[in-house]
Amino acid sequence: MALLEINNLSIGYKTRKETAIAVDKMSFTLERGRSVGIVGESGCGKTTIGMGLLRLLPSNGFFKSGQIMFDGMDLLALTDAQMQAIRWKRIAMIFQAAMNAWNPVQRIGDQIVEAIRLHDSKISRDDAVKEVKRLYEIVDIPGDRIFDFPHQYSGGMKQRAIIAMALACSPDLIIADEPTTALDVIVQDQIIQKIKEIQKEQNIAVIFISHDIGVVAEACHEIMVMYRGKLVEKGRREEVFGAPLHPYTQALLSSYLTLDGVFEVRETLAPAISCESEESLPEEFCRYVSLCPKATEACLSRSAQWQQITPTHNVLCSLCRQ
Repeated sequence: MALLEINNLSIGYKTRKETAIAVDKMSFTLERGRSVGIVGESGCGKTTIGMGLLRLLPSNGFFKSGQIMFDGMDLLALTDAQMQAIRWKRIAMIFQAAMNAWNPVQRIGDQIVEAIRLHDSKISRDDAVKEVKRLYEIVDIPGDRIFDFPHQYSGGMKQRAIIAMALACSPDLIIADEPTTALDVIVQDQIIQKIKEIQKEQNIAVIFISHDIGVVAEACHEIMVMYRGKLVEKGRREEVFGAPLHPYTQALLSSYLTLDGVFEVRETLAPAISCESEESLPEEFCRYVSLCPKATEACLSRSAQWQQITPTHNVLCSLCRQ
């Protein structure tokens, strides 16, 4: 049985003018010890998925449909108290902009100790401090820095401390939302390698959420590509990045230039057909149609269908055939 199974999940937000669907009918599974990367441009719904898994949506957010099965439990059917017991204990999150997530007037060690004791009322403060020191050894932070304030840490140390906090209750799943944002490339690599090392040692499942293709390519076994709330391609890293099929995936990779030419610029993005707005099309139709250089008039008269290219590689595009 998979550790995490998402079935037909849709999440929306209510605004004064309208109701916007940020995640539309998303489905995927994740095994223990495996990692999946969710990539896409800003605003495509990546962070909403992470916050939805923890049921931490803002007050105007809601679950429209679907199911989130975690280790045999439907998270959407749990009470608030039951869900609170799972957060951080079973599912932890490295939040976006984590370097600024620390309380600036509270020592970092105290913040981690608080998280540990919140989920284990029997542990003493002294034992919790010992556990924090053990976690600091794992993430390569000197033990004598435990009770420094956030402003006394470098950006890389703050990020590694967040990882230590995510590991504090030995979770089964970690959601890493832009875990290397605002870090230089050297520290980025250190953080990625540390997460991979911990994941392997403790058999933790990890969801990487990022717009940085390089980070996801380095860290993940499977890749999922999102566009405007919709999952458009998914498969093993070698399949999605080595042989991308969806026109949006190809365009996304074309925008990522590297010195060694791993991702080559393939073609110029240009509208191929006339379409006033994707908003005028039924929701089951392709949302990328007005920008797709490969689209035909037939794309406006039929819904986008999932195509199975290999047992592990699937693409939401009626033009792609096995």
